[in-house]
Order: sequence, then structure tokens, then C-alpha cells
Amino acid sequence: MRKTHLWLVAVVGLGVLLGFWWHRRSARVPAPAAPAAARPAPPAEVPIQDRQAIDFSSGRPVVNASAAEQARLAAAEQEMADAARHIRFDPTPPPPAEPAPARPKP
Repeated sequence: MRKTHLWLVAVVGLGVLLGFWWHRRSARVPAPAAPAAARPAPPAEVPIQDRQAIDFSSGRPVVNASAAEQARLAAAEQEMADAARHIRFDPTPPPPAEPAPARPKP
């Protein structure tokens, strides 16, 4: 009965080793190279300009400097200033002082 168990363990171990070896062997074979896909052209660069909006809703960057856009920018800027008016960041208090180590008793 013990010989049967020993043979079973040996066969299973050999199967695991062969499976691992086969997996490593097949992983070394390089895959066939895929054809290179055409890369899309990079998007056009739009320089950032002060007080002008860049509209991306059409899929392309469009600089918009109309009077209506200027009014929207001013309103948004005022809204942000109003929201941040009462925000204060106090300095962090120093950590409490650690007590001096106790003196040993004589």
C-alpha cells in the first residue's frame, strides 16, 4: 500500500515538473509581430493666452475671445473669489512638549 502512494506522488510530481517545463518552453517563443498600426497625428498645440477661453466641444481646440466669453470668465472668477473669501488656513499648532524623563530613585 505504501508503494502505491509513493508511485502516485512520483507520477504527480513528474507531471507538475513536465507541465512547468512545457509552459516555460512555450513562453520563450516570441509571438509573431503584429503589423504596425498607423499612429494618429498629434493634436495641434494651442498656446495658452491670458483671459481667453479654449473650447474643446467641437473636438478641436478653438480659442474664443468674444465679449460673451469674457463676461463668463469674469463671472466665474468672481464666483471663485466669493467662495474662497472666508477660507483661512491657521498655522499648525506646535506639538505638546514631552515631559522630562523621570530620575531614577537612589
